[in-house]
Amino acid sequence: MAKRPRRKKLDDRLIQPDARAEEIKCDLAIAPFDRAAREMDYKWGVDTLPELVSPETAAKYGSALAKLNQAISEGDSAVVAARAAVCVRGMAAMDAEATAAGKRPASDDVVICEIDGHQFGILIDDRAWPRVREAYPDLNTLSRREVAIAIRVYKQTKLAEMTEAAKAAFPDSDITSLNLTNEPINDPIPF
Repeated sequence: MAKRPRRKKLDDRLIQPDARAEEIKCDLAIAPFDRAAREMDYKWGVDTLPELVSPETAAKYGSALAKLNQAISEGDSAVVAARAAVCVRGMAAMDAEATAAGKRPASDDVVICEIDGHQFGILIDDRAWPRVREAYPDLNTLSRREVAIAIRVYKQTKLAEMTEAAKAAFPDSDITSLNLTNEPINDPIPF
């Protein structure tokens, strides 16, 4: 989605004791917009919904969002509330359009791999990271792109060169561990 207005949390008197009444009203007026944006990010993936609708619909939403940002800058709570309501309706319209067009929400599928007592999750659709984080709060997750980058970096190392040489010499073998220390390797060969 387009960049959301940044809330200052002026309604919290402990953090912002000098906030004026109108600033607090503006801050609270965009709360329904924040909730709707989080719900759309959760469903479709972070910052994705405008990509799933027609350019005309996305442009209308962008215009409404720009007007909301302007209203926030000007600090008129009545205008902020009205503009926030327009943006909430815009998100609902984009949600309906994407659904009617057969677009699929972000997939929260994750491939969980465990090695040496450590679990890693590879996100199938990294736009759904909020749902995956909620479902697996302690899982160390990586996007497919991050995994590809790690493999590319690994392929440039001497360790990868040695691994490829071992696989060439023993084509039916599987690598079960790699020694990344400078300690001598004294483990038994299992044959």
